[in-house]
Amino acid sequence: MSKKVLLLTASYGTGHITATKSLDEAFRKLYPEVETKTLDFLKINGGTQTQLTFFQKLYNFSMERPILFDILFNLTNNEFCRFTLEKMMILNYYKKVKKIFDEYQPDIFVSSHPYWNFLVKKYKREKDIPYVCIVTDSYMIHKAWIDSSVDYYCVIDEDSKYVLINNGIKNIIVTGFPVNPKLFEEIDRQKILSELKLDRDRITILVAIGLGAVERFLEIIEFLRVKKEDFQLIVVCGKYQDVYQKLKNEEFIPPTAIIGWTDRMHDFIRASDLVICKGGGAIVSESLSAKKPVFIPLFVPGQEKGNVYIVEKYKMGFHEEDINKIFSKLEEIISKRINLKEYQDNIAKYIKPNPSYKIANFVYKMITK
Repeated sequence: MSKKVLLLTASYGTGHITATKSLDEAFRKLYPEVETKTLDFLKINGGTQTQLTFFQKLYNFSMERPILFDILFNLTNNEFCRFTLEKMMILNYYKKVKKIFDEYQPDIFVSSHPYWNFLVKKYKREKDIPYVCIVTDSYMIHKAWIDSSVDYYCVIDEDSKYVLINNGIKNIIVTGFPVNPKLFEEIDRQKILSELKLDRDRITILVAIGLGAVERFLEIIEFLRVKKEDFQLIVVCGKYQDVYQKLKNEEFIPPTAIIGWTDRMHDFIRASDLVICKGGGAIVSESLSAKKPVFIPLFVPGQEKGNVYIVEKYKMGFHEEDINKIFSKLEEIISKRINLKEYQDNIAKYIKPNPSYKIANFVYKMITK
């Protein structure tokens, strides 16, 4: 009988989903005999479109109001709120979750979202199934992640490890953020850029428009749109179809590729020299995994503050929030007064190779020993 891995996530943002999807792909490639199933927290009550839309809108609302998110993060980052949240989760979701767990009968739980800690903890009192938790935040780790039911924690870096140690956690593995394994593979840069009608020899800047940060990114794009230096742009608009249509109608002096929703971010990141992005865990980790420096013009306080802290501490990119300082720094980059290779070398010292494979290997050994 094949072993079963139940992957637990929550589609509030891209980070948790990215981690789980990447780990699932790693299992399929390394251990095809292992059965995997993904369970999304937002779908355990039936996952109707109305429910999903409500939760997603609620998440988007907080992302678009960084001050509000920061207040909520700090107000709830304590034991009392954690205890209250645990009781709410068990009261509202445990019966349905228990039924799913009983029917699937997993050999191990692997979670990428802290809400699952509360539900797995109660279930483990009945059936002691191993539980691995992947912390998708760096350094700024909310109390909701900390739970005695977790057998092993996988964290992004040493800084995050010490945060958990200071919270009384012992079993910690530094794995890096589980991203698409393709980000660690070599690419045919010329082929990808040629497909976009771009030049392989120019500095290539990827602008990834992030949730709730559209206006700031449009300011940056407008600044770069009229510059005459020897560089080119890839702009990924994601779900913002209106922004995509607007930019498609603009005139750009530097060669520019405007892209809407895409499943090829791993290609565009690897083909670039610099990634301008919001401070989210997924996009920052994806860029660093491909050894690409990041430029963070804004972030949502709370856990994203940790990502910015790490980027600045290890000199793996840039963080400026004042728009004039952003323009000034970009001017230095496109005029080549800043050597991006120095930042690439720093990233190479920091990044962990193939975190998805490392976690999959660890989990496999746990269920087959």
